[in-house]
Amino acid sequence: MIFKPKQYKIDQDKFNHWYSLPINKRNDLNNQAIDEILLPWRIMLRRAKKHPLPGLAGFHLIFFHIPKTGGTTLDYLTAKNYRIDYVYQVNAPAFDKHVAGVYKNNHMFRVMMGHYELNDYFYQLFDRKKMAQFTMLRDPVGRVISYYDYLRTSPNHPKYDIAKDLTLKEFVTHPEIDEMPNGQAFRILGLLKKDAWKKTKKTDEQLIEEAKQQLQNRFTLFGLTEMYDEFLLMAQRGLGWNDIFYQRMNSSKIKTDKSTIPTDVIELIKKQNAVDMALYGFAKELFIERFEAMGLTSDMVKSFKANNKVHSDLLSSQINSTLT
Repeated sequence: MIFKPKQYKIDQDKFNHWYSLPINKRNDLNNQAIDEILLPWRIMLRRAKKHPLPGLAGFHLIFFHIPKTGGTTLDYLTAKNYRIDYVYQVNAPAFDKHVAGVYKNNHMFRVMMGHYELNDYFYQLFDRKKMAQFTMLRDPVGRVISYYDYLRTSPNHPKYDIAKDLTLKEFVTHPEIDEMPNGQAFRILGLLKKDAWKKTKKTDEQLIEEAKQQLQNRFTLFGLTEMYDEFLLMAQRGLGWNDIFYQRMNSSKIKTDKSTIPTDVIELIKKQNAVDMALYGFAKELFIERFEAMGLTSDMVKSFKANNKVHSDLLSSQINSTLT
């Protein structure tokens, strides 16, 4: 008799019911699900001083990937620190088309990585007792410029035909460009889908406060693109990552020099992304505070940068020798 492992089958009624609910209701239900099983920062910090998260025993790990924050490199770093059969990379739209794909032998993958939003269905499917979740934020001005460069050089992207002929100023205010405005805050608040942010009656001040609370209380840890190496040292100590050496991946093919952008366009980006600007300012202060609380120092960062350069140079030389 041939053994056939039991496979998960989607309950279509539950799935359809979920997406029949208002977005705000889905956000509330997912926040409840997160609150029930999230490993909070304070507990991870306490564990890190004794022993890091060991091999995901009893845990799910979620990388909530916000576009153009250095996340493709972080996908790679995350994946290489766990067994390959633990890891599943899928973005929200693809996930919705094949929910059963997040299951292997009737259990949800331990590690999930992708472009998600708070109201996505996978938060309702966890089958482990605990979950650690992390994300990466970026200075909003730099992120908008990077996204602009990326879309104009990515013919396979659905927004390419719109973005390719736009000036940066036109891009920032174009109604059909996703991630605009406040793409970071609105993603973690679950307000991007169907332009839910346009329908909210909340003020910018209320949205800023809610985004701060979401970042602080519903993510085990977070990083900043501008302090990438600092975050990797935190992940090494807090999540038990053994290998954090890396080379940058998925960089835009063209890079607009920020110094060449007129002041009025920079100010327009800041104005259009006022919630993201406030969130990022808060996040930077909190990140530095947490970095120091973990016992990490600038000398450790300097040492890691030097070692990572050696690793990167060695890897590049091996690749070049193989090609020649």
